[in-house]
Amino acid sequence: MLPRTARLRKRHEFERAYQQGRRVRMATFTIYVYPRRDEQPTRIGIVAGRRFDTHVRRNRVKRRLRAACRALLPHLPMGYDMVLVAHPSALNAPFEQIQRELSLALRQLHILKAEGGTPL
Repeated sequence: MLPRTARLRKRHEFERAYQQGRRVRMATFTIYVYPRRDEQPTRIGIVAGRRFDTHVRRNRVKRRLRAACRALLPHLPMGYDMVLVAHPSALNAPFEQIQRELSLALRQLHILKAEGGTPL
């Protein structure tokens, strides 16, 4: 589970990321990133639609994406809202692929911080 301060929870926060944020599509998910430009922690929301047939599959794919986000959370700068929309391929993809794609997507958006604290 992501910490409460690191979660998007309100509909208007998701909508703002969809409409005003930048988007990168990967094989297992699409990520929307909205820069809030404040000093609050980065918040993440994960969406898995009804295309996953059952709630068991939907929850499984959300758990996998959440675990990949949790590993990168300490490396993210402050002040962003992110929404990850799961694709059906995320259900059977190797976890390492999901982690690699998330890291790549964040680098393409120029928000993933390096070990030294500067954006990559």
